[in-house]
Amino acid sequence: MNINRRSALALLAALAACSDPDARIRNRIDTGWHRDDLEALLLHWHDHALRPDGSFQLAFNRAWQPLPQAELELIGQARLVYAFAAGHEFIPDAGYLKVARRGADYLLQRFRDPVHGGFFHTVGADGTPRASIKRAYGHAFALLALAELYRIGGDVRYRDAALQAWREIELNFFDPAGGLYNECERDFKPIPGARTQNPVMHMFEALLALREATGDKMAEAGARRLGDFVAYKLLQGQAEGSAHIPEWYGEDWKPLPTREAGGYIDLGHQFEWSHLLATGAVVSPIYSQVAERVLSYALAAGYDDIDGGCGQRAFPDGGKLDTRKGWWQQAECLHALMVAAKETARNDLWRRYEQTQELIKKQLVDAEHGGWRAAEALPCKSGGCQDVQPDPYHMVRLHQAALKLASG
Repeated sequence: MNINRRSALALLAALAACSDPDARIRNRIDTGWHRDDLEALLLHWHDHALRPDGSFQLAFNRAWQPLPQAELELIGQARLVYAFAAGHEFIPDAGYLKVARRGADYLLQRFRDPVHGGFFHTVGADGTPRASIKRAYGHAFALLALAELYRIGGDVRYRDAALQAWREIELNFFDPAGGLYNECERDFKPIPGARTQNPVMHMFEALLALREATGDKMAEAGARRLGDFVAYKLLQGQAEGSAHIPEWYGEDWKPLPTREAGGYIDLGHQFEWSHLLATGAVVSPIYSQVAERVLSYALAAGYDDIDGGCGQRAFPDGGKLDTRKGWWQQAECLHALMVAAKETARNDLWRRYEQTQELIKKQLVDAEHGGWRAAEALPCKSGGCQDVQPDPYHMVRLHQAALKLASG
């Protein structure tokens, strides 16, 4: 009898459920789809993104035709190093570890500042520095990439590079008022301006990865420092018990108060914070409680219980929500629902996980060209999708979490 892979996986899951009391929970994670989409995504990026010097082409139209890319940005290069390293964890025979290592070597050779430390924001196509400012957001992804590459591949060069990067980040990016400076000059002199939670969130993510990869106590302390800053300073409680994390702040870390002033609550980031804080409970048990409150807000404010998925923005002074459904927000929504459902076994969360997964499968996964649709406002047939390929970070992070949760 010829049994295809999907049928074999289903049979094994059913047999495991007989002896494993948690199987009924884990088996609601659609591991077949998560693995298939991970494989398809990375196959396309492997076929199109690799450059001879180890860097990556990131700009493509929907049909995977290269678009002009005069500069290489730290964020995108680091995200692809991470994506290929994560791919090797589940697809070890595809050559992705070698690709990730070449990409990391390019980061360390071309983006790293040999004078002041840290990483340049952009380099030219020839590898020479272009924008020499230092941005916390990009450094967070460089740290995540190096930490995951060490955890998955075991090469101590990347462990040492990650720990060195963290020492420089801790020394230069931390704001005495809390959180992180958004950006600095080449010599790490802070550039004045508004603050945002986004680099804080991704640095928290990267430090959790560094802690897991190395067991480094300073990385754990750094994650705790940022997590506590969010939980005790940025978190805005609601009367019914939920809470949210505003997006933009003044230099004193007070939230911008109105929509007109630039204040808003990014709903995708609420879902993202929810699963990151749940994961961060290994650092502080209080974070799991904060994660529940943030998820409650995100579901009440932004989840579409009719069609699945979430909108983009709410506003601190009320007013109409921005209910457009963007591509990365749906990935983070699904990620958060999956993590919370696995932790709590709540059927309402599993229902939303399955509902949002169907939305993604039908409207975001690009069956014609591969990859995902770069949606700013679903459905694409209404003109809300760009003719570009979005980088795979959010999708790979989602699939990596799904496969680890299902096996752990």
